[in-house]
Amino acid sequence: MRRISILIITAILTAILSSCQTGRELEQLQRLHEGYGPDMSGSEAVIDDDVLDRGPERGGTLKLFTTKPDTLNPILTTNSYMADILGFIYESMTRLDKNQKAVPVLADKWTVSDDGLIWEFHMRDGIQWHDGEPFTAYDVEFTIQTILNPSIKSPYKSMLLNVSQCVATDSSTVRIALKKPNSFMPEMMSFPIIPRHQFLTVDVLTASRDLEPVGTGPYRFVSYDADDKIMLTLNEGWWYMDVDETLKSNGMYIENIHANIFGKIEDAMGAFLSGDVDVAGIGISEYHKYMERTDLTIKKYTSRNYEFISMNLNDPVLSDIYARQAIALVIDREKIISEVLKGAAVEAELPILPECWLEDAKGSIEGKNSGSDGINTPDPDMEGNTPDSDAAGTPDEVLTLGGWKKNEQGYYKVIKGSRRYLTLELLVNSNNSLRVKAAEMIRGQLEEAGIKASVVQLSWKDMMTRINSGKYKMALLGCRIPQIPDISFMYSDGYLPYASSTGYSEAYNISGYESMDVDEYISGIFSENSATVKKEVYKALKARVLQDCPYIGLYFLQDAMVYSKHVKGNMIPDTWNRFYDIYHWYKPVP
Repeated sequence: MRRISILIITAILTAILSSCQTGRELEQLQRLHEGYGPDMSGSEAVIDDDVLDRGPERGGTLKLFTTKPDTLNPILTTNSYMADILGFIYESMTRLDKNQKAVPVLADKWTVSDDGLIWEFHMRDGIQWHDGEPFTAYDVEFTIQTILNPSIKSPYKSMLLNVSQCVATDSSTVRIALKKPNSFMPEMMSFPIIPRHQFLTVDVLTASRDLEPVGTGPYRFVSYDADDKIMLTLNEGWWYMDVDETLKSNGMYIENIHANIFGKIEDAMGAFLSGDVDVAGIGISEYHKYMERTDLTIKKYTSRNYEFISMNLNDPVLSDIYARQAIALVIDREKIISEVLKGAAVEAELPILPECWLEDAKGSIEGKNSGSDGINTPDPDMEGNTPDSDAAGTPDEVLTLGGWKKNEQGYYKVIKGSRRYLTLELLVNSNNSLRVKAAEMIRGQLEEAGIKASVVQLSWKDMMTRINSGKYKMALLGCRIPQIPDISFMYSDGYLPYASSTGYSEAYNISGYESMDVDEYISGIFSENSATVKKEVYKALKARVLQDCPYIGLYFLQDAMVYSKHVKGNMIPDTWNRFYDIYHWYKPVP
């Protein structure tokens, strides 16, 4: 079992990792393993009279919430609610759209050298900080160097560890040198930029204690009362007003944002139900409690929480690829999503979002040899005997093709000189009730196919002990995917370097999977700057790992945003921005 320095298993206290993500979601990740959220069924709602909506109009205050702030510095906060609030003040060089592509923000264009090691980002002209100082490339240089400072514990550090040098060559251009090629560099430039001039006479850590945020974004900081709220107001001179045609003619509607401060999330949800908060994010368990409410607007979106089954390739039975393929064919994801998760998930074979631009339905196992010119597509005979999926369509046919036989005790095969029975044990952490239900359904599906299986519920600590010792067959787990479409954390040694810090631990490629083909495909994706070629390489990579089947991908869980009837407009949350298009939201004025 090989160690890799990247996120694979989000755990309670022990394996909450920072891959290419911000690392701010400690509380959310804990909840992922604790049953996907607290029970709010006892809360009571206050339903007001219908709101008269006369259409978009200027004015009003959007009431949000946060738990107790740790800092008002956006590159230091590990509070995900604070990160949302500070996201209205600060901006980044790029942002991710719903398809996980980089969209220009403070940077308007970029180029890369032929060897993929030197990137240059050009900053937009004419942008000002909220205090009137000009925004320049020197602010970007300062931000990156601050994040990389060994004394700074920034959740964004992992996104920059592949950077060997960052220099502002002039006021408009930043040059970034990398240790190894990374074609996803624009997608990783989505961290907030802070103003260099605000920290000229004091270090970042000292200044952050009493920091008054100064950004370039749509809202300005007004005040902060630790016992009450954070207040923001509209930035009338926001540069994007001159870029977006709708904003240019109509402007933004919501004038103020107030973030009420609560000691715990349950208090905040109570405030939402009583009308003191306008918008709240909910997890999978809470979603079903609100879906029948006609006085609320609920919008689901795909979360970054990916569920999968790891198969121990060092186990004699599961070292057999025919056994793994047969198990994968048995599992009915659609039924699990429908009956256990009540539809609040989307099927996924790999830890790549279905909405991601790289993903292609044709790149599944059925199209395993469908490469293009210049792309080395998988060879089924390259690494051992791989099932011919065209010749075997059912689990029984796959097992028969692989030399498995069946008697009253079940399927068996002589492996390394010993008769081995296809008897499985599926580990699951007992404190996640929905995951336990999914495990039991999987056990039932295997039994129906003639494969003996049992479910073993363990505490998370005991489960990880079993996995780390290699004494397991299968385990139902979850992970939080990186900010870029990188699967090397599960299928290789991890292409990029990642940080370890307090509260974060090193993870394993727990299946023990190795493939030279896959390593080459991953390297090719990171080195290739052509989107078309990159997509073809990904298709070949996907085919290879689906053939080898070291993991069985299940689904991405869905989260939701819930809006009170006082919030109107185009509410379309996505994986990367829960408040997307807030610029066009409005609150009907009484």
